[in-house]
Amino acid sequence: MPYILVEDFRNGLDSRRMNVTSTPGSLVTLTNAHITRGGEIEKRNAFVELANLPSNTTGLAASGGQIYVFGSVASSSVSFASGTPSNINYVRLQHPSGEALTQVLSVDFFNGRVYASARFADGRIFHYYDGTRITDWFDGRARNQFQITGGSLGGTSATGSFQVTGGTSVSGNILRTLTVNNVAIINTTIQHTGSNNTTATAVANAINSYTSTSGFTAVASTNTITITAPSHGVSFNGQQIVANVESQFTVGSINHFSGGIDNAITDITVDGVSIIGSQVAWQTSNSNTANAVALAINDFASSPEYEATAVNQFVNIISKAEGTSFNNKVVVVTVAGNVTTAFQPTTQNFLDGGANSSASGTYTPGSFVRPVKTKMYSLSDSLLHFSSVNDPTDWNTGSTGAGFINLQNNARGSEDLKAIANYFSNVAVLAEQAIQIWFVDADETRNQQIQVLNNTGTIAPDSVIEFGDNDVFYLSKSGIRSLRARDSSNAAFVGDIGNPIDDLVVAEITANIISARNSTAIHEPKDGRYLLAIGSKVYVFSYFPSSKVSAWSIYEPGFSIDKWAFDGTQILCRSGNQLFSLGGSNGTTYDNSTVTVQMPFLDAGRPASFKDFTSLDMTCENTWDVSIATDPQDITILQDVGTVANTTYGQGRATIVGYSTHIAPRLTCTASGSAKIGNLAIHFNESESG
Repeated sequence: MPYILVEDFRNGLDSRRMNVTSTPGSLVTLTNAHITRGGEIEKRNAFVELANLPSNTTGLAASGGQIYVFGSVASSSVSFASGTPSNINYVRLQHPSGEALTQVLSVDFFNGRVYASARFADGRIFHYYDGTRITDWFDGRARNQFQITGGSLGGTSATGSFQVTGGTSVSGNILRTLTVNNVAIINTTIQHTGSNNTTATAVANAINSYTSTSGFTAVASTNTITITAPSHGVSFNGQQIVANVESQFTVGSINHFSGGIDNAITDITVDGVSIIGSQVAWQTSNSNTANAVALAINDFASSPEYEATAVNQFVNIISKAEGTSFNNKVVVVTVAGNVTTAFQPTTQNFLDGGANSSASGTYTPGSFVRPVKTKMYSLSDSLLHFSSVNDPTDWNTGSTGAGFINLQNNARGSEDLKAIANYFSNVAVLAEQAIQIWFVDADETRNQQIQVLNNTGTIAPDSVIEFGDNDVFYLSKSGIRSLRARDSSNAAFVGDIGNPIDDLVVAEITANIISARNSTAIHEPKDGRYLLAIGSKVYVFSYFPSSKVSAWSIYEPGFSIDKWAFDGTQILCRSGNQLFSLGGSNGTTYDNSTVTVQMPFLDAGRPASFKDFTSLDMTCENTWDVSIATDPQDITILQDVGTVANTTYGQGRATIVGYSTHIAPRLTCTASGSAKIGNLAIHFNESESG
């Protein structure tokens, strides 16, 4: 009896082709599992809760067996629950004016001590080494804060109207067509009844009977028909009503569409200059709306330039440049619909707090930090800063080895630098639209640009992960990319490592750009996997070149991951105030999370031949529920086959009843403990040649 053999699954997830043309061994769905060195499917480890962290802490870092969380309050105000692992340490990052810590932007280690860049409630950024603020950094940017105080989804729909003004019941007195912006809103002619009022009712009824197609609705009052747009907002304002009438049928008093309103922030200006490119609709909450406003400001290039941060429902507007010249510039927030805002404090509708550096050796602090070759490096807008040799607290240009390079002067697209990564003996500096490769040295006079890669870069600094010293993974607007050597020269090129799942990742970015920009990644050290958390999904890359495995899969832990860390023995992640270990302290803990494996349609290399599918064999561990799809038009139409418990070869096949040209198995495991699938064979009788 012939059979279809899927020998392994080394290709992993692949969404590039249709389900009926995908390569055998690739997968349509692979959830809560990954591909092993041997090309087998293996269930992921459990996310084991280690601790419930204090609510007045944030962030996560680990090194040398120690775990670190951060906050701005005194240590005496931070209380760890009983049972919290003893290697969790609290690091205080104190704002000089007592503002609350809201985000740890970047953490690394220098000489075994924590170096952190942190943002506070007022939007200011400060750097800290071993918990002490570094005063060489000076945030003298002016700022303003306002609060989103109210709103709701939607808005008001635009309306238009016209009147039936004349006609008789004589045949031929008709309204032949009725359009809005050249789109038909009725699909039948309307005969005048002899009464303007009842004719108006007939027109409204005709509009409503066509609503499923046009989206427009209508009501009639005496001889007036009022038409409502299909959705709320300003987009229908100005659209014109055109009534095509014949004979004695007449219409008048046409009022084209108006009154559409979005519940939105329609503009924000500073000193009369708009700082958002388009209106921002109210989102699902005031906090989410604040995040959307901050994103809109950051993505819009105004002159002068401003940036923004969001803390809960508060938005901080911050000048890109420091100095007193920005003080007293008036901020105007224009709203529409039921959106409300308020300045904080309510009387301060202007920028304030801008100050000039007290000395020439103080600089605006950046968000990303990384140690390289005896120095600490940091990014601030277009500047690559580096500390003095062996002293991460000294950044003054007059000090030994300290200084900065303006990368904007070396390559376009480098106005806003995002991340640093080691690349061979050099460093890769990533912006959103450019990557520069630099040789850097303790002797700053030897610093030299090596290479520029244009039209690529990262949108998420914490997605940037080094693989050894010769490969860098990062999340770009177009998907997941890698930076690696083209040949023995070590010249870098951009690899499309995420190509098999790019459409999935881009859809994720489009759906929630804020989560994408805050995505976080880690290099899993045991098997070398790349784990990228975007919202509540973790995109997993398993790469074993010796066995030709290059495979993506997805973990769904059931929560959003804020930050990863590795303490030397286990992968850690923080979600809100919960701290988890992937696999537990022993790395071998499993749960009952559902593993889902959807194969594409298989055809035995004969797609036009009908086959009578009879049975299935599997090499597997644990218990798997099996179902099949046999309609090549729809992979979601499934019929249950049954349950397979461990390997079937030599033990009796699972019976299948199916007659089709193609078959697509779906396998799920809901049992606790480890689980694997090695291969799969589908037996059939060929009944017709194509």
